[in-house]
Amino acid sequence: MSLLIGLVSIFFLKEASYLLYKTSSQSQVINSGFYYLSKSDLSTEYDSDSFLFPYHLKIFGIDLSPEEFKRYCKFLLYITSAILISYAYYFRGSFTGVFLGFFLLLSPVYLIQNNWIGFADHLTFFWSVLLIIFLDQRDQYPGKKIHSYVLFFLFVLGSWTHFYQFVPISLFVLFLYFWEKKEIDRDILKVFFLGIFAGRISSFLIFYLNGIEWNERRLDTAQSLGFARWYSMHMKHLILTLVSFWNGLLFLFLENLARKKVSILLVCFGAFVITFFTADSTRVFSHLFYPAWIALWLIRFRSGFSKRDKWILCFGLVLAFAYLLVFDPFYKWGGDLIYLGPRISF
Repeated sequence: MSLLIGLVSIFFLKEASYLLYKTSSQSQVINSGFYYLSKSDLSTEYDSDSFLFPYHLKIFGIDLSPEEFKRYCKFLLYITSAILISYAYYFRGSFTGVFLGFFLLLSPVYLIQNNWIGFADHLTFFWSVLLIIFLDQRDQYPGKKIHSYVLFFLFVLGSWTHFYQFVPISLFVLFLYFWEKKEIDRDILKVFFLGIFAGRISSFLIFYLNGIEWNERRLDTAQSLGFARWYSMHMKHLILTLVSFWNGLLFLFLENLARKKVSILLVCFGAFVITFFTADSTRVFSHLFYPAWIALWLIRFRSGFSKRDKWILCFGLVLAFAYLLVFDPFYKWGGDLIYLGPRISF
């Protein structure tokens, strides 16, 4: 049954995304560079910290047209969501699966990934959800070593896909798990550090053996702008920027705080700090913060919710849906707010 729910959710999320996040080409950001890289071997055009997303298409001999490439990027989002929904439905019950499905749909992750096409975020989010699932499985079945091995490879693959994004995502998710369990799992920490180290060293070797100079363009870009430039960029439209981080889900965030879930507030502050040193404010924050928030929902749903609590959570989703319909959805990029256009006309 959970598999069927997952398959149905792919079609539902695809159609619902079209309704909620359809926009003009002027509001979209298309990374054509990754499309062309997917048709070439490793070269100096590849970034050493994020080469797997375009290169895996080349490895598997997948030759896509520009339109097929766009559809593939969105397919990764829908299949990732379906995996999470099926898992939650099977291990936490029907309410959890349905709730997380709508939670994802109404989050800025969906807004961004439907309008920022061709970036490593699509594959990074896939690894992030698998990280959450296998951490949850290891927590439920601590005696099985297979989960540790899978997590090791996830850390390696994540570091190849988007090192400077996947490392903080992993740290936030691990921090939240340790905080909620009230203990630090040293074995998982070892797996994390070994996996990230192995991923970084192996990526260096892959580039070196192919005669390609190691490059850190992402760090160079971040360091080229001074603190004053970052500050002025983020202070512009500050309140609306913060609004874009929740995309209507602020009520549910406040519900978490009311339940004294301090861990998610600390993760939020951590994501704020990292986002400060990037120009893609909404995009970066949503991909850093929401995997940890999803992990928290899975932890909370272990003990179940009362009927009253479920009504409160459903009310939060209704508010988020109403927000997207009534207000013009937008995201922050650099110093500008990019609007998708109104969903309904009055």
